[in-house]
Amino acid sequence: MIKISNGTLTISLHTPDSAEGYYRGTRFDWAGVFESIEHNGCNYCEPWFESYSPVMHDAVCGPAEEFGPIGLQEVQTGEPFLKVGVGILKKMEGAYDRFKLHEILDEGTRSLEVSDNSATFTHMIGSPTGYGYEYKKEVAINGPTSFVIKHKLTNTGSKILQSDVYNHNFFTMGLLETGPSRQLDFPFRPEGDWRAVYSEVGFTESGIRFSRNLQKGESVFTGNLHEAGKELNGSPNSFVLSESKSPVWDFDDKGAAEGSKICNRSVSAVCNRPMTKAVFWSNHRIACYEPYIDFCIAPGETFTFDIQYTLA
Repeated sequence: MIKISNGTLTISLHTPDSAEGYYRGTRFDWAGVFESIEHNGCNYCEPWFESYSPVMHDAVCGPAEEFGPIGLQEVQTGEPFLKVGVGILKKMEGAYDRFKLHEILDEGTRSLEVSDNSATFTHMIGSPTGYGYEYKKEVAINGPTSFVIKHKLTNTGSKILQSDVYNHNFFTMGLLETGPSRQLDFPFRPEGDWRAVYSEVGFTESGIRFSRNLQKGESVFTGNLHEAGKELNGSPNSFVLSESKSPVWDFDDKGAAEGSKICNRSVSAVCNRPMTKAVFWSNHRIACYEPYIDFCIAPGETFTFDIQYTLA
């Protein structure tokens, strides 16, 4: 594990290791898996899951990226496909399932550079199928209460790299229960498709609110989340997640009533690329906004995106 700090903000990160690494699943990027984000007496990311295994698909905390599979549709069962940040995987029989553990055929090569306030992870992969990349991910503290995650993906192969990437944003906000005090706001009026008819959660003019605390074992989900009245593709890629004192929100079939809001702590995030789609998932510990970015990288070209986080 490595630690970077400016004296006000301290971030601890796990290092990739196929033998002893904290995270060895095949869903999320292995580079820069967060252990903790500590500021002003609060840890903004902690283990939120009830049990832990290094190969559990979602045993990650804080900002966690997943890249979609590349080359999967071109191959048969047992043949290789690419997962950026993980390696070359073996295709299973049946439809692709991100929640399953896939066999890693080639881990590639990794390196790490660390300074007092930044860590840069490099992952390189080459494949006889024509896919290859150099992927750099830097986590850097760039302000008294802020950090940035910079991504640089260069296509070193002979085939186009085309897929998507999203950040799951597993912020725990001090491990308080998810409920009326947990509030998510966007720079637009949201709409989306809830998985079920929920009385405990709903959209407001500016975001998502809860009417009661979620209980252990409960979860809520909405897909197709975007700016109301506009196309899904291209909505602003930013949000504010806050933990507040005793607001009360009541929902009817059309929206939410007014409520009070006094913020104790918050995470603001801004990405320099617009999202192409988004979803929202929450359980009793976390409320995760997941904005996606599509990419299509020709051989020899580079794709970059940065996410700036500010804590309060």
